[in-house]
Amino acid sequence: MKKRKHIFLDEKAKMDRLAHKIKKYEKYKPHSLKTSEEDFRLQEKLAQLSIVASNFMMTGHSPTLVLTKREEGDEVLLPVGGGQKDRAKELICKVDFRKLYRGGKGRKTDPLMIITAICMYVMRKDNPKRGDIRYSNDFIRNVGVTKDIYQHISQKLDDYQNS
Repeated sequence: MKKRKHIFLDEKAKMDRLAHKIKKYEKYKPHSLKTSEEDFRLQEKLAQLSIVASNFMMTGHSPTLVLTKREEGDEVLLPVGGGQKDRAKELICKVDFRKLYRGGKGRKTDPLMIITAICMYVMRKDNPKRGDIRYSNDFIRNVGVTKDIYQHISQKLDDYQNS
């Protein structure tokens, strides 16, 4: 039987094929263009962030505006507290974890460990005198954050924020 070289498509079939091709190529976006709803890895990281944040009792979302009296006597709305979880979320969304801390040569990397270090970084930026985040804490020890790992990640985060 002789094969047909050309298959003639009607207009509807052509449109269906084009729509299918467009849908296929839109599905594979580069990582930088994906939103948090489309990127399941980012959704996992944000779920882990909520675990770590509740463990550390981080302040929630953006600071609330409170009427405060100033020395002149007038009342002004000033932000009070909060925002640690939002800042940690922002860092997690923007920073590439592979650049923060690389595995290899016997070093274990785990997203939960890096997220914990990021949360510690955010909380220490808020209050530098804070000394109650101990590396001997059960949660921190089980996750695997050590002083060296934390210093390495905080140095990379400082470099990232300064650039």
